[in-house]
Amino acid sequence: MEIYNKLPLFLECIQHWKSPPSQADFNHQYLKPLEKLLHPMLEDFGSRGRKGLYTELKALDWEKYRAVSLKLDSKKEESRVERHILQVENLLNTKLKGEVVLFGAFTMMDGYARFHQGTHRVFLGVDESHGRGAYLDVLMTHELTHVAREPQVNVWKGWGLSPVMTHDEFAENMSVIEHLMSEGFSCVVSEILNPNEDPSHYVYQTPESLKEVFKNAKAIDEMVHSEVQKKDGDYGKLYDVKAYKPTVPLYAHYVWAWQWVKTLLHEKYNHDPKKLLDLCSKDLIENALEFKLSTMIS
Repeated sequence: MEIYNKLPLFLECIQHWKSPPSQADFNHQYLKPLEKLLHPMLEDFGSRGRKGLYTELKALDWEKYRAVSLKLDSKKEESRVERHILQVENLLNTKLKGEVVLFGAFTMMDGYARFHQGTHRVFLGVDESHGRGAYLDVLMTHELTHVAREPQVNVWKGWGLSPVMTHDEFAENMSVIEHLMSEGFSCVVSEILNPNEDPSHYVYQTPESLKEVFKNAKAIDEMVHSEVQKKDGDYGKLYDVKAYKPTVPLYAHYVWAWQWVKTLLHEKYNHDPKKLLDLCSKDLIENALEFKLSTMIS
């Protein structure tokens, strides 16, 4: 994979901006040089994207954020992602293709693997949690696992699709079961490669919110099973925390998917993640409907 390390620009700007910059200075000094690389992500994020970067910056405790950010080591973070690329490639016996962008996102986002035409551009807002290195290790391996699975021909063949899709086609054709498989597999691989971390890190939770997810496991089972069974199921609905009864923490369905794929790996695939790399999720619908997070933790 090609790595675009834009952290030196970020650090140069942070060093120069002793107080929060004006929006004009921010756009000219930081956003404009990154426009070509960041444009797809900012467009996908909509109002949270282009306007969101500066909005998040203005909301920061600037003195505290600046002091911590200036400790960031751009070469170390580039080495970190290089190491994780090799780890994922070696574990799954596949070559990762695409691009990685290391940049400062002013805590607007941390990781996003953007699929387009059978390859990825992975955006890593390294300033999000760089003070917690273990979290970044988990995050990077999670996003890189998307890079490993999503271009696989067999993942899409059973659905009558090809991985040579535009980003919009990819989003439109993403089934609920493939979304669960993709996220669950990424969570599992990140745990395999970064063992013994706080379990909440693997599923975008805090220790407290993870307890809340498990407490409401039955509601999550019901929501996931309902969307999987629908012919026109919407994976986006799984992100709507208010659609669950009762309300659950954001990314609660990642916990469900994580535990489902872990169980699948243990019971049917002899703990070998390579066997899941290009498995078509269409063949896993019945298994997913049998799995219940609430039964696991009862």
